[in-house]
Amino acid sequence: MLRSLLNLKNAVQIRRTTEASDGMGGLSSSTALTTLSRASIWQPGGGDATISDKVTKTSTHVLACLTGEYTFTDADSHAIYNGATYRLTGHADDIANRGEITIIGLERLS
Repeated sequence: MLRSLLNLKNAVQIRRTTEASDGMGGLSSSTALTTLSRASIWQPGGGDATISDKVTKTSTHVLACLTGEYTFTDADSHAIYNGATYRLTGHADDIANRGEITIIGLERLS
């Protein structure tokens, strides 16, 4: 039932930036974009009982995706959807520990 809520016409992309030592004291960085096939972004309201106060306090929007579709790490920095860029503001949370939907807080940048 919850999976049917994750249906966007345009895909959500997650930007991951990783840094590695170049062996000479410097760093090189690379960026990769991963597309989430089933996801949704919305602006939470006061009646969203599934979203903790901690997430809504630091976020303007919320990204929801299928649990297990993507493993979020600290190297994930932004979500891109429909021409808008969002900064990830926290860690992913498995809603009610049911293994169905994972949410993460976002802050809209543009």
